[in-house]
Amino acid sequence: METIKAFVVNFLTGNFPYSGELQAFWMAIQGAVAVRNGPNNDRNLHWFHAFSLSILAGYAGSCFGLLWMGKPSSMLSNDLAMASCIMAFVIINCLPFDIGYKICNTLPVTIITVMFAQLFRCMGLVKFAGVAYDAFKDNPSPYYPIPVFGPILYATMLGNMGGFFMKGFEGHVQNGMPWPMQNGTSKLCK
Repeated sequence: METIKAFVVNFLTGNFPYSGELQAFWMAIQGAVAVRNGPNNDRNLHWFHAFSLSILAGYAGSCFGLLWMGKPSSMLSNDLAMASCIMAFVIINCLPFDIGYKICNTLPVTIITVMFAQLFRCMGLVKFAGVAYDAFKDNPSPYYPIPVFGPILYATMLGNMGGFFMKGFEGHVQNGMPWPMQNGTSKLCK
């Protein structure tokens, strides 16, 4: 039982070999599949258009984070994300007989994709909130000794950049609070 607990804790904290690589790859797969199932369902988009949308579907928070805080994006400073996007795009869109796309739409692969993509998002929320906290900690509001809302809102907004970019603001929130928004703001309720 202790081994199972240790495994679960290590997974949920991203503390296992190749954690970053697996998170990056499966997040890129999820982005590529989302574009292939959506805007590129008929395969009518130019490859570069579909590839760009795949990057933004998976990594919009990282791509836009530098605009909000003036910090370098991991998309530029770390080759892992872009290499994962390239591999995922090729698997989903370029393998013969659409085999990569078909396999990645099966239930077992979808479960693996969601597990690692959600881990990526959770770890990203923690990192984004930490970046914002470090940026704001020396200048908190006069009402509380540490910044509270700024780091949470920064992480929440970046966690929703893909939805905002792909669907527009109205399209992303028109049916209520989307799950990615709930991931970030649930920290406010604890």
